[in-house]
Amino acid sequence: MKIIFSIIFLLISFNVNAGPYQDRYTSCILENTSERDKIILVKWLFVLLAEHPSLKYDFPTTEDDKISNDRAVADYISYVMGVKCLNETKEVLKYEGEEAFLKAFELLGEVAFMQLVENDDVAIGFERYIEYIDPSLFEKIADLN
Repeated sequence: MKIIFSIIFLLISFNVNAGPYQDRYTSCILENTSERDKIILVKWLFVLLAEHPSLKYDFPTTEDDKISNDRAVADYISYVMGVKCLNETKEVLKYEGEEAFLKAFELLGEVAFMQLVENDDVAIGFERYIEYIDPSLFEKIADLN
């Protein structure tokens, strides 16, 4: 299962149109995103997703949860963009524009998602529903006649 998600991740994040400044900017962000930062991104993503109307009542989050996770992500982004990757941030904006700059943030969402799905417990959870599928469905699918 991890292999499938890794392949999907690579296909999603492979951008043939990326310019050299976007490549350097993205590499800088990835190289300067620690395991702790990934956990911050995962928590923020969860709280963000929990605001969706279909999830809001099953996974309630407090205003304090939202604020603390927003602040943690803001601190991380400020550090990476303003300290570790300042030159790369300036260059990508100057030479390749806002779209190239924003692509790196898409990548951070993908990193957070991959951090979730690469966890063994989550990977097992992705397959848990299979036990509830009627076995005759697999027989129908296997019968190619």
